[in-house]
Amino acid sequence: MNLYIESIVKILLATFIGGIIGFEREVINRPAGFRTHILVCVASAIIMDINLNLALSYAQMNIDPTRLGAQVVSGMGFLGAGTIIKEGASVKGLTTAASLWSVACIGLVVGSGYYAIAGIAAVIMLITLKTFSQIENKLTRTKRLFSLQITADENPERIAAVTSILGDHNCRINKVSLIHTEYTIIEINYILPYGGKNLDIINKIEKMNGISKVELQRIEHEHNHES
Repeated sequence: MNLYIESIVKILLATFIGGIIGFEREVINRPAGFRTHILVCVASAIIMDINLNLALSYAQMNIDPTRLGAQVVSGMGFLGAGTIIKEGASVKGLTTAASLWSVACIGLVVGSGYYAIAGIAAVIMLITLKTFSQIENKLTRTKRLFSLQITADENPERIAAVTSILGDHNCRINKVSLIHTEYTIIEINYILPYGGKNLDIINKIEKMNGISKVELQRIEHEHNHES
């Protein structure tokens, strides 16, 4: 196949793969969507294609055909970091950052001429982003999120002691807040792991000095999507 025709095929294939993966991100309103994924995939394919052609054209100079491709992989960090957003205790955009990096890698594969491998990788990525995300959402919704309201004295060590007890039971703390009235009310939102027992936690807290009341409430899980 003529080198120019093959290069055009690589660009078109990279556009298609980047587009279908980017479209999935666009549909769910991710920071990097349709156009961004196409640009990353096409640029990576071009870089790798040119690198291979240069290596063939200047074979006598012993050019490393993977050098530019390696720079693409390492250089994707800044673009991926731009899609990651921290909101309170949650982090969003990790999946999109990973999809951008993966699309760049697929672009390099396309540019290298391994079309079948690129196609298989693209299918796996789409299945992972679309199907597996639904499974992940269902699993996340089943997590048990609770709110503890503890009436305590003014001793600042009470918060540390309560969080330590939760830590001993492998609970993940989402939020800690204080309300100062006649007493100090400590409110802690936490996720109880499977197999954990709230009764054990409450019993330990009630036995602490300076604790006058402990109330437990189950609340709707605030889904922290990492996509």
